[in-house]
Amino acid sequence: MNRFSLLLLSVLFILSSACSPKTDTVDFTLLQMNDVYEIAPLEGGKVGGMARVATVRKNLLKENPNVFTILSGDFVSPSLIGTLTYEGEKIAGKHMVEVMNAVGVDIVVPGNHEFDINEDELIKRIAESKFQWTTTNVFHVANDDTVSWTKNGQPFPDHIIKTIDGVDIAFFGSTVPFTKKKYVSYTDKYESMKEVYNTIKNDAEVFIGVTHLEEDMDDSLATYFVPELDLILGGHDHANMKYTFGNTLMTKADANAKTVYVHRVSYNKTTGKTSITSELLPINDGVAEDTEVKTLVDKWVNISNESMANMGYTPNEIVMATADTLDGRESSIRYRPTDYPIMTAEAFLFAVPKADLAIFNSGSIRLDDELTGTITEYDILRSFPFGGGISVVDLKGDVVQRILEVGTVTNVGIGGYLQLANAEKKADGWYIKGAKLSTSKTYKIALPDFVLSGGEANLEFIKDYQSQAIAPPDFNGIKNDVRDIVMAYFRGM
Repeated sequence: MNRFSLLLLSVLFILSSACSPKTDTVDFTLLQMNDVYEIAPLEGGKVGGMARVATVRKNLLKENPNVFTILSGDFVSPSLIGTLTYEGEKIAGKHMVEVMNAVGVDIVVPGNHEFDINEDELIKRIAESKFQWTTTNVFHVANDDTVSWTKNGQPFPDHIIKTIDGVDIAFFGSTVPFTKKKYVSYTDKYESMKEVYNTIKNDAEVFIGVTHLEEDMDDSLATYFVPELDLILGGHDHANMKYTFGNTLMTKADANAKTVYVHRVSYNKTTGKTSITSELLPINDGVAEDTEVKTLVDKWVNISNESMANMGYTPNEIVMATADTLDGRESSIRYRPTDYPIMTAEAFLFAVPKADLAIFNSGSIRLDDELTGTITEYDILRSFPFGGGISVVDLKGDVVQRILEVGTVTNVGIGGYLQLANAEKKADGWYIKGAKLSTSKTYKIALPDFVLSGGEANLEFIKDYQSQAIAPPDFNGIKNDVRDIVMAYFRGM
């Protein structure tokens, strides 16, 4: 070969290299949801809706075929539809699994509310799911033995690895041990993650935590236990957030898919560095609804209407007309006094006029929406999908004061945040019915049975007084169920 030919080949090689696509980076996209209890749009159709999320996912796939759709816990329960019956069985999240399958969810970590339903119901939901479940710290107690949860006979993996162009991405996570059931067991939420990481740290290049933990728990996880995590896709807190803990980015979207997080991740094979660009994307009426998923959503809405009618409710019947906006959004009711839950506490006094005060745990409202105009029975039913009765108990003032302090200070931001009727805190202390609270006086208090049973965080001590309470089946003809009580109160306004 002569010198000219060698020169020509060299030039062609250089040109070929310059024109070749870059192969040193691998790009993929994460679509993150958490705490989804409603499949249909909220706020009069303006926000949310799983058919819109499906459209977002399809658009992301056009941009990059490597899209992973992640749900960071809480979707099987609670919802109004899930409490109803269909074909002789409680729906118990069947609608959620069917819709999430259609959306194209890839990976799920259990949330604490997955364990609201019965053991056999959850086993059915897992079997019906087409997505992968993963957990490091949640186990199944079956036949007095603690074993892994299984799907189609296969144990839930403690991590999932996805591979793109030779780059391995590890997903693994843990769940807050909040819901206590005989059929579920938890190991340490931090140590379980650390142990799995140490097992797989040489098997992947990118490490992603999929967690259903409180914000401060995610902070501890990333700061002290697994600081090598590139990203935590969190849940449980219901409000969108984005923080960096050490070298780890942690994000949560708004509950009910009012927003989703889109993470565009790039891993550089040469440097070993991972870069992440995150976008909080509103899911609103500017996003088209996917036809296939909308058909499924409409099917389940129709089923729920029929079931409510069979229960004796008339979903479209108006219980109140108002020009006000009743705020049932979790970002409001768990943080400050808000009209809708306060009115719920007032409804308890309507049912029990002899009570001195009433308390109501905000977490019992699962609406995450605002109501205005004509408010229907359906609106009340979807506000309180769990229903449940109320009790009346006589408590000394020092106990009442402790309840009020814990419920309105310690419990800010969680479901045990208390909304009040006939109780007010002023500069010099608490007042009941306009008079300063006396720690030695006895007060008659109306409260949800769930709170009285010690079901809310930091208020467990209330169950010590459960034996002293009365809970009649009705109050002057009003069925002892929070839904019926609120409906009666609203009708009388």
